[in-house]
Amino acid sequence: MKQILKNNLPFFIPYVFIWLCILLIVLITTKLEQMTFINSLNSTFGDWFFYGATQLGEGWFWGVTIILFLFVRYDKSLIFSTSLVLSTLLSSSLKLFFDTLRPMAFFKDLKQNWHFVDGVTINIHQSFPSGHTTTAFAIFTLLMLFAKNRNWGYACVTLAWLAGYSRCYLFQHFPVDVLGGATIGMLSSLIVYFWFSSQYVKNPKDWHERNLRRWQKRNGN
Repeated sequence: MKQILKNNLPFFIPYVFIWLCILLIVLITTKLEQMTFINSLNSTFGDWFFYGATQLGEGWFWGVTIILFLFVRYDKSLIFSTSLVLSTLLSSSLKLFFDTLRPMAFFKDLKQNWHFVDGVTINIHQSFPSGHTTTAFAIFTLLMLFAKNRNWGYACVTLAWLAGYSRCYLFQHFPVDVLGGATIGMLSSLIVYFWFSSQYVKNPKDWHERNLRRWQKRNGN
């Protein structure tokens, strides 16, 4: 595990730095101050951009990623699938356990002119942790680990944090929810990746490096 962390500093250094910055904000400011500031940064471009960024945490994006990796290597697609199951179970279980209010319900008695993005359905329950953030970090942590060029870690961590921030911009989650999702998603993928990697070394199989492209070639397609 230490070697994995050492080899992927372009991802983990920004991850830890941003995580700590958000934690500091959560500790020294109120939820009202946090959401008032974030909500005040709205713009037409921001509405469009962060509506798109939040798609990186949608289930369809993960499904597409799993399917695409079937054309790369079966074992990598399996790792993505397993991480999806683990991170989703953890995130969903914590949502049900804490059942915290989302911003809309939390501030329901507060008379404030909040900005909402058209086309976004605002939820009110099960705020912690952010499921979209969990999914985004689980995906981009694995993409970083699978990348041959470690500098791709910068892009992966940036996209993951943008997906997390989009949940606050869209008035769906608080920053603390994003912190929880970022932690669960990243750790889930690290655990799954480390376990499968160790198993592949101990018990290598022929199908590990196969993919759908090779199957198609063998069948004359």
